[in-house]
Amino acid sequence: MPLSRLIELSTRLAPADPLRRKLIAIRLAESIGKGVFLSGSVVYFTLRVGLDATQVGLGLSAAGLSAFISSVVFGVIADRVGPRRLLIMLFAALTVGFGLYAVVGTAIQFFALVVAVGFLEYGTGPANGALVGNLVPAEERVKLKAMMRSVFNIGFSIGIGVAAVAALSQRLLVLIPLTTAALMACAALLVTRLPDVPSRPVPVGFKRFAAVRDPRFLAVIGISSVLASHVTVILVTMPLWALNHTSLPHFLIPLLLIFNTAFVILFQVRASRGADTVEGAGRLARRSGYWLAGGCAVIAVTALGDNDMLASVAIVAAVLILSTAEVMQAASGWGLAFGLAPEHAQGEYLGAFDLHVITQNVVGPALLSGLVITFGFWGWLGIAAAALVASALIIPAAHRSRVTLAPEPATATG
Repeated sequence: MPLSRLIELSTRLAPADPLRRKLIAIRLAESIGKGVFLSGSVVYFTLRVGLDATQVGLGLSAAGLSAFISSVVFGVIADRVGPRRLLIMLFAALTVGFGLYAVVGTAIQFFALVVAVGFLEYGTGPANGALVGNLVPAEERVKLKAMMRSVFNIGFSIGIGVAAVAALSQRLLVLIPLTTAALMACAALLVTRLPDVPSRPVPVGFKRFAAVRDPRFLAVIGISSVLASHVTVILVTMPLWALNHTSLPHFLIPLLLIFNTAFVILFQVRASRGADTVEGAGRLARRSGYWLAGGCAVIAVTALGDNDMLASVAIVAAVLILSTAEVMQAASGWGLAFGLAPEHAQGEYLGAFDLHVITQNVVGPALLSGLVITFGFWGWLGIAAAALVASALIIPAAHRSRVTLAPEPATATG
């Protein structure tokens, strides 16, 4: 998709309201920075720093594992100090962290810095979500998050283009961390222009880290982790399967991923309709599971024969079906997260709910890819069956979690 077209789409997605435009601008700056770094980091660390592939992989994996702690911890901190203040501090710290990558020269320095930056980076999600929860009425939050996700995909695509330019010369590689640092500084500056909303009073008897101690809320997170399998299937499992078990032309695989990105940009906002309540989000999550199961079943067909045309048509159709599942599940996730989170603990509950995507990102690639590579047709049907089971469970689980929420009543003083 041409850069001019991406910028045009960004402009169309920008709401008229100044507050929401600022929130969108923050997300755009952050997403461009992430696009630059995530797409260019392997090249930077191997060619400029001199690390080998194993060292880079271990460092990035360790950074990913830190998300299990940071997402929840920073969510709790956001509720205590305020999401605006926390987000400014996080973006400022990330500015320093990404800037320090420019002077990293050893594996030890790389490991220490990549884990620290990863830990801070995963804290921006719950802080950003809590900020939206504090500034935007409940009925508008999901739509705004959908707009922000579309803009994120646009920004990430722009960032990939910037990283590609930097990778043209070894001298330019240093622009990868420095450009990312500059964009984090820009995001921090934009956050300072948002109004500061006082933290909501905490009900008497409320205990911190309640979200991860509530088995019914954890059940919703666990079921949502299964429904979020589209992340792994589209980015990892399907490409590996297509490369190793079909005769699909290799050049089609990146084109299909570009199609997926464009699909999210164009249809994420539309897919969010009706997800602004727990009931509506639950229904959308259930439907997303049906689409996920359908996409996996279509890919399973390619294990039954060596017909090139059949394999090509099936993979292309599966990406369309899985992309539909993706935009539905993402929207339902925001609706469930906001709807099940007490107003005084938005950061904590949103941070805990993010664990469903974090779990999929960390565990999904090895688990799902191993399943289909080992069992082929039956592996794909196994993923489809898991999606159908999750679809059946998500609405009852969300209902049980909702009725256990403490009322928003009498508050603690001081």
